[in-house]
Amino acid sequence: MSTEERILVQESINEIGGDIDQVSRIFYRELFHIDIHLKSVFSGDIVFLNRKFSNLIGTFKNVKHLEKISDSLEKMGERHIHHYGAQISHFPAIKQALMIALDQYFGDRFTPELRTAWDHVFDEVASVMQQAMGQADRRKVQRLAHEEASYDSGLLEDIGGPDTVTRVHQRFYDVIFDEPWLGQFFSGRSKNQLVEKQTQFMVGAFGGENNYMGDTPAFVHMHMYITDEMADLREKILRQAILDEGLDKGIADRWLRVDNAFRAGIVKKTIDECVMKCPGQMPLTAKKP
Repeated sequence: MSTEERILVQESINEIGGDIDQVSRIFYRELFHIDIHLKSVFSGDIVFLNRKFSNLIGTFKNVKHLEKISDSLEKMGERHIHHYGAQISHFPAIKQALMIALDQYFGDRFTPELRTAWDHVFDEVASVMQQAMGQADRRKVQRLAHEEASYDSGLLEDIGGPDTVTRVHQRFYDVIFDEPWLGQFFSGRSKNQLVEKQTQFMVGAFGGENNYMGDTPAFVHMHMYITDEMADLREKILRQAILDEGLDKGIADRWLRVDNAFRAGIVKKTIDECVMKCPGQMPLTAKKP
């Protein structure tokens, strides 16, 4: 992809200007004609879809400085595979629909030179995103394999059953909701719902019936800036809740061994590792008192 091709694409986007919604409608019409299943990836009302298309075109507009926006493209790729269910295999259909939309909008002005420029620019941007998506997918498989290997299939019986797990979590959340630092993450949340979901998840991990229907811990917490220090404090509170329920140190160690299997997918070294679940969202942080 040459500098001249990048400039051609940038100039054509400037030419579209206020007609972006018109191009967007053609794009989605063609995209869903090519693959109707992509409606599950590109969901929402027309206003939301037009905004997503505008963001897509905005990405290509900045491609003149591709080297400077590579990090943003990588995060975009990770965000789309985690939150929207996008797959690398979707890119050919997206490219085909985009080229048709551009062709219909520009008509004779969509010259062979401009078509080639868009072709090369799309492939270059897609390559950066696809690489990040592939890495994210591999990390997900590795994480799930690690989590599965860390389950303790006999722990539930040794704990005393699901009711004991519920009582431990009730103690845990009673403390953590009032904790000045970690409690900031739970403002406005339902304590009872959290107890129920956490119990369902851990009962399955402890060898009981798996009734948990929610997302993985990594996905639930991906927009939260949680540090190692925070995770250490959470572990301390959880250990005390286990012991306060009358369970011994050995049970606490086994419980926390399973719990810590999910830590790597939750803890972040910098706030830049946070991945937003929707456009406009900001990382959820907690200020240490």
